[in-house]
Amino acid sequence: MRSQGSGKPVLALISSFIVLIIFFSGFFLYAPAAFSADLWGSLKAGPYAPGFRLIKTEDPSRSYPAGGGGRIGPRPMWLYLWYPAQRSSRQPLDLATYVRLATEEGGLPVPLKKGLTEDRLKGLLTRQTAAIGEAEPAAGKFPLLVLGQGLYYESPFSHFVLCEFLASHGYVVATCPLVGTLYRLVNINPEDLETEIRDMEFVLAKARELSFVDRQKTGVIGYDLGGIAGLVLSMRRPEVSAFFSMDCSILTPHWSGLPNNHPSYREDRFVIPWMYMSQARFIEALRQQASSSTLWDRKTFGDSFLVPVPTSCHGQFSSYAMLGIKDAVPGYWGPIEGDPRLLHEAICGLALDFFDAYIRQDRSALTRLHEAGQSSNLGATGIKVNFKKGQAPPPSEAEIVRLIIEKGVREVRPIVERARAAYPSHTVCGEGVLNWLGAHFLYWWGREKEAVEVFELNVSLYPKSANAYDSLGEAYLAVGETEKGIANYRKSLELNPQNRTAAEIIKKYEKK
Repeated sequence: MRSQGSGKPVLALISSFIVLIIFFSGFFLYAPAAFSADLWGSLKAGPYAPGFRLIKTEDPSRSYPAGGGGRIGPRPMWLYLWYPAQRSSRQPLDLATYVRLATEEGGLPVPLKKGLTEDRLKGLLTRQTAAIGEAEPAAGKFPLLVLGQGLYYESPFSHFVLCEFLASHGYVVATCPLVGTLYRLVNINPEDLETEIRDMEFVLAKARELSFVDRQKTGVIGYDLGGIAGLVLSMRRPEVSAFFSMDCSILTPHWSGLPNNHPSYREDRFVIPWMYMSQARFIEALRQQASSSTLWDRKTFGDSFLVPVPTSCHGQFSSYAMLGIKDAVPGYWGPIEGDPRLLHEAICGLALDFFDAYIRQDRSALTRLHEAGQSSNLGATGIKVNFKKGQAPPPSEAEIVRLIIEKGVREVRPIVERARAAYPSHTVCGEGVLNWLGAHFLYWWGREKEAVEVFELNVSLYPKSANAYDSLGEAYLAVGETEKGIANYRKSLELNPQNRTAAEIIKKYEKK
């Protein structure tokens, strides 16, 4: 009995030891992978190791020169993916491998060759990044961020620090090189801007096919020309829920007229949260032009952040700021003031807080954004974040039209009336759009009685439009309600005495 009793503490100790082994083995099994992030400066890694994957594919819907002899083939597409990864025994990529993957010819990007001495470049290329090539994705689904590249920074290598950092915090970042429509050169015109937008849309579509991407959470990042493309993309793709732009000409039109001269530029559709950061000198110059109205001034819906960055160097918005590069593109970069790494770290931190606040709905991240400029880190850089509260957006014109087609005017009219009351200065649905919809109901879709309801809605929204009454009169006659038809033609003629068609129809029915 005595020996059995003395054994209980030993058994208990062994049991506890086994439990501890199981616990710690589980901890190490599921703990985030350790990785090198010495090129990140003081940026704090998230709970995941950043994985990296290069996917070579093509877009068969577009053509591109396929070599000599005038041969044409599908547009080649290189997709670069950074994503939250599982623990891996693989070593992170060194900078030389990254550069080789990022450029088709395997050569060094020009800013690297021009901005560093040969000795410094040689040492830099041997350093490890944080990205683990072809690592297994972490379990779960993660928000997608599509990145648009800039001129002279066409390689996705230009923002590898930002992409790795966001991937470590649970985002999938997808991008592709910036290449012109029919040759490598990118022109600053609507055609080549459309090409970059379509490239970003292709990247978005391909990335959303991945099993670890959350299709319901999508944001856009844009730098330089990629910021112009990102703005238009945000206007025409309703699944984009937040836009982060860096040093691009979108507050007012660029000297080329972009993006305003692009056919998809619609400010009424820019209703998502937006953070615009640019060199402080450019923002200040616009502020001094009291007569100028900027996109920041005009944007009504969705929260907006304006971030003047105290630098004259365009390159400090890119990962080159973390590599010690100076004067890579003289006359374009401008002088580097202060510590470029500290500035770029602040830019990356603001990007994370912005997407956490508006894609993940993280209230603590939103609080940090409101307090930005007060923290020691941002205070040291001189960055101040301006905030403008935006209204919740009304239903879009596209949503209104879709609902009318699917459910009819009677179901949709209360939605329209609530939107009119809440947003008296906002165009809920364009007169021409409703008129064209009513014509389809009347002549092509066999829904004549519903056409009358569409035109009645149009008249209620645009009571001073002669054309709206003209169309309503036409619909009433088509369904056999002659008196109402003539009454509406009379109203149209009253508003526009030059409406000869209305006058002739009224005369014709008066004779009868």
